[in-house]
Amino acid sequence: ESGDHFIVTRKCVKGGYQERVNKEVEVLKKGGQEIIFCPSPASLIFTDVIVLQDGPIKSTDVLVSIPPNYPASMIDRVALPTDSPLIGRLKGSPQEIISCDGRQWRMISYHPHTNGGAGPWNPTSHGFHTYLGEVISWLGDLK
Repeated sequence: ESGDHFIVTRKCVKGGYQERVNKEVEVLKKGGQEIIFCPSPASLIFTDVIVLQDGPIKSTDVLVSIPPNYPASMIDRVALPTDSPLIGRLKGSPQEIISCDGRQWRMISYHPHTNGGAGPWNPTSHGFHTYLGEVISWLGDLK
């Protein structure tokens, strides 16, 4: 049958997000940020993040979920230790409690890339290496 012929050229596509996450974690570690990878649920814990505003604490650990389709899916939620005095004093409503790295964490509905001031998510330029800045900004905005 007569029909059109097409030549399709495809870029190399690798499955999974771990390689990308590893690269971003290395960038952050080179800058001095300590990070713990939690495989279940897939998350990164930014340790001892400075709280820029005077408040009840000077620093805190912050858990950031790794979306299943990362980096196509944006990084979208954070969590604080369940005993954190910052819960309820920061943007975003408290959500469910999860366990990660032997600790309990309160998820917070915080969405910097969805009308949160960070601009639309761009998987080619945004990542965990840039999200730390959003976390620091968030921690500095106490009610």
